Amino acid sequence: MAEDAGTPLPFVRILVTGADGFVGRHLVPALAARLAPGARMVLATREPGARGAGEQGRAGERATREEIAFDLTDPASVAAAVRAVRPDLVVHLAAQASVGQSLNAAAGTWAINVGGSLTLATALAEHAPACTLFFVSSVEVYGLSFNAGVAREDTAMWPQSSYSRSKAAAEWMLADVLPRTARLIVVRPSNHSGPGQDERFVIPAFAAQIARIEQGGPAEIAVGNLDAERDFMDVRDVIAGYIGLLTRADTLPPRNVFNVASGRTVRIATILATLRGMSRVPTTVVTDPARVRPSEVPLAAIDAAAFRAAAGWAPRHAIEETLATILDDQRARIAHG
Repeated sequence: MAEDAGTPLPFVRILVTGADGFVGRHLVPALAARLAPGARMVLATREPGARGAGEQGRAGERATREEIAFDLTDPASVAAAVRAVRPDLVVHLAAQASVGQSLNAAAGTWAINVGGSLTLATALAEHAPACTLFFVSSVEVYGLSFNAGVAREDTAMWPQSSYSRSKAAAEWMLADVLPRTARLIVVRPSNHSGPGQDERFVIPAFAAQIARIEQGGPAEIAVGNLDAERDFMDVRDVIAGYIGLLTRADTLPPRNVFNVASGRTVRIATILATLRGMSRVPTTVVTDPARVRPSEVPLAAIDAAAFRAAAGWAPRHAIEETLATILDDQRARIAHG
């Protein structure tokens, strides 16, 4: 299990990028609950104050949000934010996070995931050289190395998409550009999902189609490749692990890489079958060629023993529970337009 709820974070000035993304909307309240007395958390956003009332967040969180203008494509904006906050922790979530989207938007993916991260690292080196940077990468960096067996942190990176190549490049770049006085924590999470994730990702894509069918839409669920086997986690477990690691960050060495995974794999076909079993109406399945992405990795198994030990963590949510929360979330979204 992760650290107990009373353990404060060992940081006093925290800057979070990508706070309004899927993971950010779950992580920000968890970070806020662990702030030490007198500590502050600042959310870096392109449009401060722009989040709508309908988006996720704990009650009252929006009223206490401290935000700062921040655009990863604008070095002056990033430098100004870092100079103003002088963070001792940066949680860097901002990214183009969809493998599928990266197939047709390689330039934009590299511009944000590598160019934007370089801009941030440069600003930190100048204005906050003793900070800790918590960078969220992905197990996708292992790519074809999965075909040789279980991936560990020392497994060779062999990425196979613009997204995964950009994440691998960003890891190397950050290790080079950040000064030795800075601590770098790279986490490589496996697939994780939960309420609020959009339909670019496989589980909410299935769930949203089922929810539309329940509302009277056509009974067909359009799918891509169902044979791949992946390690899926509940976003709540991922957040608990991140918090557990961050509470212990001051005990870590200057450079760190951790896989974050449940240690269990499941076929996409099993995910779909479980969701169909939760449907309130009959459904059928059809293959949509547009959803079939080329994949040379039938099984992606991950060893996360180092992260479990460092964070004092183990996942708690069964895949069936995760799927039920996602389906209920999509039902609510589709019912309310």
